[in-house]
Amino acid sequence: MRRAPRAAARITALAAVLAAGGLAAGSASASGTRSALAPPGVSLTYLCHFPAGPRPVPVAVTAGVPAAGKPGKPIQPTAVGLTMALPPAVVSALARLHYETVSAATRLTVSAAEGPSGTSVVWPGATRRPVSRPAHGGMTLTTAGAVPAVTASSAGEVILTAAGLSMTLTAGQAAVPAPGPDRSPAPAAGSPARVTRAGGTQVRGTPTASPAPPATASPAIQVNCTLAAGQHAAFADVVVAGGKTAGAPQLSAKAKSPCPKLPKGGLKLNPRFPPPPPPPGSTIGSAPAPGCAYTTGYADARKLNGAALIQPGLTAVDLFVRTVLNENPKVNYFEADNAALLDYHGQHEFPPSTATFLTFGFVPTTATIQLMQHGVINIFAIGPALPSNCKPHQPCDTVATVSSRLSVRIVPGSVKVNGTPLAVGSHCATPPFDAILKGTSASKPPYSVVTGGPLTGMVDIPKFSNCGVGENLDPIFNAAISGSRNFNLLTQGPVCFLVGGGGICPPPKPKALHSVRG
Repeated sequence: MRRAPRAAARITALAAVLAAGGLAAGSASASGTRSALAPPGVSLTYLCHFPAGPRPVPVAVTAGVPAAGKPGKPIQPTAVGLTMALPPAVVSALARLHYETVSAATRLTVSAAEGPSGTSVVWPGATRRPVSRPAHGGMTLTTAGAVPAVTASSAGEVILTAAGLSMTLTAGQAAVPAPGPDRSPAPAAGSPARVTRAGGTQVRGTPTASPAPPATASPAIQVNCTLAAGQHAAFADVVVAGGKTAGAPQLSAKAKSPCPKLPKGGLKLNPRFPPPPPPPGSTIGSAPAPGCAYTTGYADARKLNGAALIQPGLTAVDLFVRTVLNENPKVNYFEADNAALLDYHGQHEFPPSTATFLTFGFVPTTATIQLMQHGVINIFAIGPALPSNCKPHQPCDTVATVSSRLSVRIVPGSVKVNGTPLAVGSHCATPPFDAILKGTSASKPPYSVVTGGPLTGMVDIPKFSNCGVGENLDPIFNAAISGSRNFNLLTQGPVCFLVGGGGICPPPKPKALHSVRG
């Protein structure tokens, strides 16, 4: 059996590729999700210019936004709040100004975009009552208020994104600022503001009147803030289904879709991975929205102490197949269930992945595997309905769980050791196995289904069978590859949505991340 050691060396190179296979499946499923999988809200860092100098200020933006809307119907955000964590240096400066209590009024500029067009509206807010200034450390201020509605004129997806922020700090009751100017011409009293751009799609914002600033004898501090670089500031999106406006961007029958075609009636959730039972009193809904995205990444082969690169794979997705919403403060629950299907030249699999490793530390070994999907991939994203209702010292993150059923097949003729082929036959493969990965809004960088991000998890590779031509190579493959806890790190790219042309179309192929924190 002089050939057995060579076979073992060749097969060990496959371990990394096969571990990568488990990773790839998870990646595909995640790529199918969208930002609405996270509840309406985002945690950002603003650079605020105080009189004593610029300081970073963490700001949480929350809003109750419907999961779906209709063309021509107002989309009205509710329960809008801003929570600002003033740093100790700012609080010390307020103490020197004899602020025993602090109130705040805020104006947040929000971009409402649908495909290539949109508008900006101002969300005013104020603290409900003055907040006592602590003797030491930082302090938290929360503002709230009624904000403008936006109206989409055609089917698509309206994405709300936080932009500039200004705050006015007063010692005592805060003055509520009047809304800032819109980008559109000033409308007549009672009429909506409107912006129309290239492409024909329109998003309208109706400013809400704010009360006149009350008189105050306390000195006020005006602070302007800008978003710190490198952040995803989109915090909510609404699928607008049905209807059509002349000139609105729509996929025509002659236009080539950038995404794989979904089966008639859309994708159905895989019963193998059932969603958690909804909390009592929840509202169950559905607003399917088709799209697609690419995912790539690295899969560790634990036994080889190496990693393989998964080639970018395209996944067709059907978002919001099922939604669960419960805004009861004691429950505070939001869940979005989505389905995804790999597509590589019409087959439900990732592109073949080839890896080369130094087996035994010096022998170059190359192999190619096919990662095949069995059944639909489920993506369940669960988090708070309103982050502002989260209890102190408790996590308030949104976690997306990507569940898939996969198998790994070694491509015949692809295994070579130091350039010499190793015959493994045409049926060398594993049985189907479960691969489950997770993405969270708390990681760095964070995971968002619309803009992408990292997905991680451990994958167990089962034993191979039917490997070898004229000799049984199963034991060698299983000793080199099969095993538990193969770490996977995938990177999902931004999603392209078919309805209304939202997102980034065609979907770009992301660069694979090498590390993630959290």
